[in-house]
Amino acid sequence: MANQNSEIRIAVMGATGSGKSTFINKASGSSLPVGHGLESCTKEVQTSRPFVISGRFVTLIDTPGFDDTTRSDTDILSMIAAYLSKTY
Repeated sequence: MANQNSEIRIAVMGATGSGKSTFINKASGSSLPVGHGLESCTKEVQTSRPFVISGRFVTLIDTPGFDDTTRSDTDILSMIAAYLSKTY
């Protein structure tokens, strides 16, 4: 049984098109939307469904990619910082 007080949240960050959402889906059994090619797909910070590793709940945080096709890296970092600030 997992310990609720030992939740781990991991932000997955990287370049647009590097496979962040695909990795999160495979690792967590989630079905987040996945883009194809180098066009950005993840528009907002989103989370995987929680899963258990070694008795601890793990949630992966999917973030928009850097070198995004529509937003600057500064905008992306601001969005991630706002999400983390709100959730902690």
